[in-house]
Amino acid sequence: MSSSRQPLHFRHFHVSFPQEHVIQVTLNRPEKLNCIDKTTSREIAEVWESFDQDESLWVGIITGVGRAFCTGADLHEWNDMNKAGVVNDMAAPGLAGLPRRSGKKPIIAAVNGLCMGGGFEMVANCDIVVAAASAEFSLPEAKRGIVPVAGCLPRLARTIGLQRTMDLVLTGRSVDGRTLCEWGLVTRLVDDAAGVVRAALQVAQDMCRNSPDALIVGRVGVRMSWEGGSVEETVSALEHEWYPRLTEGANFAEGIRAFVGKRAPKWRDSKL
Repeated sequence: MSSSRQPLHFRHFHVSFPQEHVIQVTLNRPEKLNCIDKTTSREIAEVWESFDQDESLWVGIITGVGRAFCTGADLHEWNDMNKAGVVNDMAAPGLAGLPRRSGKKPIIAAVNGLCMGGGFEMVANCDIVVAAASAEFSLPEAKRGIVPVAGCLPRLARTIGLQRTMDLVLTGRSVDGRTLCEWGLVTRLVDDAAGVVRAALQVAQDMCRNSPDALIVGRVGVRMSWEGGSVEETVSALEHEWYPRLTEGANFAEGIRAFVGKRAPKWRDSKL
């Protein structure tokens, strides 16, 4: 079921609501392979901040138009900044609000094509990655005298391993979506780019059949373990801080009632 909300159009991207409880950001600068300038980066970051605060929105999706998902920061803008003696900082939350986002709700990356540099850094911190088998991923920063320091180095090392991350970072070579699926970063592989958003929407729909409170708390638990690495600290935080929030909410009781009554649950928007 589509949302009744109206789409929002910005200079280099647009925001749509393709299903109830789902928000989609679509990068739309195909002539520049969906690279992101500083203004666009701030605008998208604000979209994710609003998404986290909107109780009626549960899942986010980001994708691109044309043959690229995102090729990172706008290096022409960087060149102009360098000439003016301005250094582009790597402060959180990073490009388009994603590489160092902690956030509250899950975001799915729907990678349709080229995914380079900062675009790869964005994807490395998304919660689920759907990609075309032919999508190309690379971290070519070393070829430009830069290093991808906005968050993806430790994240990729934890997700795909030390040596594979070293291979990508130190050579700058490209790998396809099928390879990254085998390595564990891509969670759903799609045969062609045209079907990537459709597949991401199916994942979002599956998620939205569940309690929105459970989506938030389940995500927190997984990310705490991923970020910190301590099983006991994560479990203790879930037990003492997050589990009580679940049990005090209406959705916890509704889920149990629906199971006993052998019916579909009627979820309420999350207030966690």
